[in-house]
Amino acid sequence: MIRFGLIGYGAIGQVRAHAVRQTPGAELNLIVEPVDARRDQAARAGFPVARSIEELIEQKEIDVVIVSTPPNLHRAHCDQVLRAGKDVLCEKPLASTVEDCRSIVATAQQCGRVLGTGFNYRFYPAVVQARELIAAGKIGAVNHVKSFAGHPGGPEFTHQWVHDPKIMGGGALMDNGIHLADLTLHFLGSVTETFGLRSERVWNFAGSEDNGYVLMRTQDGRIGTLHASWSEWSGYHFDVEISGTHGCIRLHYPPMWTLLYDRPNGSARRGRRTIFTFPKFQILERVRSYRWTIVESFIAEHLDFIARRAGKPGVGATGEDGLRAVELAYSAYAPAQVKECE
Repeated sequence: MIRFGLIGYGAIGQVRAHAVRQTPGAELNLIVEPVDARRDQAARAGFPVARSIEELIEQKEIDVVIVSTPPNLHRAHCDQVLRAGKDVLCEKPLASTVEDCRSIVATAQQCGRVLGTGFNYRFYPAVVQARELIAAGKIGAVNHVKSFAGHPGGPEFTHQWVHDPKIMGGGALMDNGIHLADLTLHFLGSVTETFGLRSERVWNFAGSEDNGYVLMRTQDGRIGTLHASWSEWSGYHFDVEISGTHGCIRLHYPPMWTLLYDRPNGSARRGRRTIFTFPKFQILERVRSYRWTIVESFIAEHLDFIARRAGKPGVGATGEDGLRAVELAYSAYAPAQVKECE
């Protein structure tokens, strides 16, 4: 039995807690929540609670700690727990700055602990299916990846700190876009060149872009593009298109689906089109809400993290993956180098 602790019982922390409760071979020993109302809420849900991280650290039997606090607090919370000899699964983004991400990764390495970043989209069925199709050689070698994630912005801001750059580190790219930064790198691989642009013209939050764009290239010339938006008026969704030498995969959520186009023998002629629709997820999400899908992905992520602790291979995001995603997002925050046409 792997014993978990949880720091933070906000909106995502609550979903994490219930997901740990449903994860085979895991139990949640303690939730740390300094806010009285939320701590009482966790207690009413049947979870052991505490006010301070020190109380969690004192429990030697806790193996893994999930950090689910605002991003600007991640460095302090992760460092404290890692130095206490516990493994950490930290919610995305790994931290609000590149410097803090590097510090967390370095601390985990120094302490010999397992560090994961909470990129649960890797466990969405549409993404799993795409990964399996690529591994089976269905589209040949990946050439480029195009991704988009957006929501309407204002109506989605249940907490003011979501668009506070001092807490988040940025705007859309550090919010919904950070998942896409991870997925783009997950399918494309490491990149050596990046260029980004950002805009604050819709919501006018200083330092928090409502639209961010990143263009990237690998050492061998493969290209990726990313667009994160807080002005997607049709409602939240994300799309990823992965093009290869023998075909193309498109994945979408919501609703959950993966589409495969193949190009027989790499010809220009389009071959078969196969669509995977995951009816179980589509039906249960309609019945139980989108949180059901999140819980299922969290359970899969927990199991993957447990396996990695045991030295087994996994597909979950590491601390280094979390660092690379934030570095990619931050490429849009660097001053743009503009060359005028002659």
